Amino acid sequence: MDLRQQPRRAEHAVVTERPHLLQRLNALRKRSPLSPYWLERTWLRRAMQELAKHASGSMLDVGCGERPYAEFFKSRITRYWGLEYPPVADNLNPDVWNRPAMLRTVVDVWGDAQRLPFADAMFDTVLAAEMLEHIPDPNACVAEIARVIKPGGRFLLTVPLVAPLHQWPFDFYRFTPKGIETIVQRNGFEVERLTPRGNFASATGATISHWLVRSMAASKLHHDGSVAVSRWRGPFVLPLVALVQVFFWMCEKFANDTGASLGYSVVARRKTSAS
Repeated sequence: MDLRQQPRRAEHAVVTERPHLLQRLNALRKRSPLSPYWLERTWLRRAMQELAKHASGSMLDVGCGERPYAEFFKSRITRYWGLEYPPVADNLNPDVWNRPAMLRTVVDVWGDAQRLPFADAMFDTVLAAEMLEHIPDPNACVAEIARVIKPGGRFLLTVPLVAPLHQWPFDFYRFTPKGIETIVQRNGFEVERLTPRGNFASATGATISHWLVRSMAASKLHHDGSVAVSRWRGPFVLPLVALVQVFFWMCEKFANDTGASLGYSVVARRKTSAS
């Protein structure tokens, strides 16, 4: 199946509702090494805990989704603003518009990150977690973020380097450290920290795990690039995925080669006029 031939809008939800018990079990699986995203999520949560230390005041989360990292920031900021792009939400789950009560708890403003619907210098902090790769023009997005951050404010960012296609057709880029540094600096920020998430072992373990699931356990390919796991082959393949990830998680401790990594986290300061 060629993703380029898939429709731009889902006919059926990729994110589906399940009975409460199955929903809880599936959530536990996704947080365990049985999920091929375990290494990525482990490193991403670790990165978010570190980025949260640099947050303050009023914070805008661009591409907030379901606010999966809000817990790390709530004690450090005075106001959390969540912004999401309607076509992305619709692409993942067309039925989401039938759940207005849930939407109001996570999304404060709907809009386009390339044309943010906010006044200049409105926020002390802007968070962009794994969203810049989904923007057709990342430079325009970072320029808009620079516009809405107060001088001296912090831009907290994570981007992927090694990752399979996801949220298709809204998946445009992967970023090297020099690439993301160039975009950020070009738009009036000073990079204070640029940290790889994991190393070659992390990237290798994640890649092998995704290959195992996609080649041996997948029952179908979703329009957004993700796969559904076969209820018959999954129980045999997922334990192997767990073993692979735990093995490479241990290898991380002895590896120092960051020629490949899962991605990068960035702390950048908005320059003042005198800087």
